Amino acid sequence: MVIRSKWNYSFQILQVVLCATSLLISPNSARSQAVTATLSGRITDASGGSVAKANVTASNLATGFSRSAQSSDNGEYSIPALPAGEYKVTVEFSGFGKQTKNITLQVGQAAELGFTLSPGEMVQKVEVEATAELAEPTRTQVSTVITENQIVNLPVNGREFIDFALLSPAVTIGDTTAGNTDVIVEPVTKLSFAGQNIHYNFIAVDGADDISTASGIQRGTPPQESVQEFRVINTDYSVEFGRASAGIVNIITRGGTNEWHGIAYEYFRNNKLDAINLLQATGAHALRQNQFGAAIGGPIQKDKTFIFGNLELQRRGESPFYNSAVLQNIKFINEVKAVYGLAQEPALSSVLRTNNSDNGFLRLDHSFNQKETMFVRYFINDGRLLNQSPLNDGFDLPSAFKDNFYRDQSVAGTLASVLKPSTVNELRMQSLDTAAPGTFKYLHHGRKPR
Repeated sequence: MVIRSKWNYSFQILQVVLCATSLLISPNSARSQAVTATLSGRITDASGGSVAKANVTASNLATGFSRSAQSSDNGEYSIPALPAGEYKVTVEFSGFGKQTKNITLQVGQAAELGFTLSPGEMVQKVEVEATAELAEPTRTQVSTVITENQIVNLPVNGREFIDFALLSPAVTIGDTTAGNTDVIVEPVTKLSFAGQNIHYNFIAVDGADDISTASGIQRGTPPQESVQEFRVINTDYSVEFGRASAGIVNIITRGGTNEWHGIAYEYFRNNKLDAINLLQATGAHALRQNQFGAAIGGPIQKDKTFIFGNLELQRRGESPFYNSAVLQNIKFINEVKAVYGLAQEPALSSVLRTNNSDNGFLRLDHSFNQKETMFVRYFINDGRLLNQSPLNDGFDLPSAFKDNFYRDQSVAGTLASVLKPSTVNELRMQSLDTAAPGTFKYLHHGRKPR
């Protein structure tokens, strides 16, 4: 018999960001929570005087999306709700030379970029290659951005990109507070900020809550190829993050661009390449891990509508690990079980632990005009884990191993509207369908998972 959860249609309005109460945000007050960036600065002439009514345009080099603003009487400008990416920023004013700078904006960044215009029609171009060169004088939080370059090029075991959060100061792998459910709960990396409890974090994907209501920790995340970058916030974040009291991980996913790009890949490990672990039973050194997939993205309508998709599969099997006390006393354990008429433990070398999963991701981006953009994305993570150790410390025997089947899928979207330079309206919604661990449990007749 197979027990499955029904589609919940639990329509979540996340972070109370509904336009019904209309999340009218000043860009200066909500930068820490945003999944976009804000660019501001001051336009001056060669003498240091303010230049009013100058036109400032920020154009995304990958998608052609652009947004413009005019400098105020004191020369200041602000362009809110810019998706993270590489931009060309251009300033034009009659009687002064056009000036252009290339910059990179990161998720949640509150960047300042100033311009000094010179008289005449000479075109000047200054390239700013590193985001670190952009000043953020209003930021008080301690945070680290894990960039796309790091995600693509740094090695990580199992392609769990969230592990890159460990590059941030004082972030470590945390211990669960319920050891008996460590494996049966979501099989994700559990982060601890400065030694705090793993349940005190807040994880967001595209601004949507990614915390499991069942376990209080992170749910599954999209495949690594689907992630553009994320910001790890250690301390001094605002109350807009709600219940979090430890750390914040703010993840944004990848969208399509004006050029079609695709990739096919496979990563593998096996026992021929790995060293033998002394905590495996004699003759039980099996390991096979294959992670393979493909991703593709591009324009449906150039400069307007884009699509990106990613499918990744994992097939993993390995011999379980046992505590040395179990390995040295398995014969005695079976003798005691025989006295009480209990079934014998199988040969430890005959047990195989498997972890197979299918991850899919699809995202659609559309720009209505300079002031209104939207995206919708779908993510599914389907896992089938057999012979998992509930204690996860090698003390339990094969007779106590459990099977864990889960399915986590979500649809999320955001409509961002710039009403005026100082006011941004975001409608952010998410619908979840999560089969809690153990829901996909085969209870009778030893039926195999489909």
